[in-house]
Amino acid sequence: MTPAWMGHAACTRPETRGLPWTTDAVETPTVLVDLMRETCDGCPVRLACDSYARTSKATGGWWAGVDRAPEPADLIDLLDTRPVASLRGAA
Repeated sequence: MTPAWMGHAACTRPETRGLPWTTDAVETPTVLVDLMRETCDGCPVRLACDSYARTSKATGGWWAGVDRAPEPADLIDLLDTRPVASLRGAA
């Protein structure tokens, strides 16, 4: 069920529906990212949106002016967490 406050969100207005609300900032042109942030900045339900994103643990999309996509894993960091012994056996 959709929360009632979502009907008042700035992102549901006809002039903002074409923005890529589910795309992360890395792959979206800066001008669109700026438009999404500006839309959220003036949204009358921004606090409810932020609360909803946090409590539902949103892992993607734009919620309250923030891209909720998880940060991409850095392969070097992942490599650094493996035990040295397991790296010897991999060769």
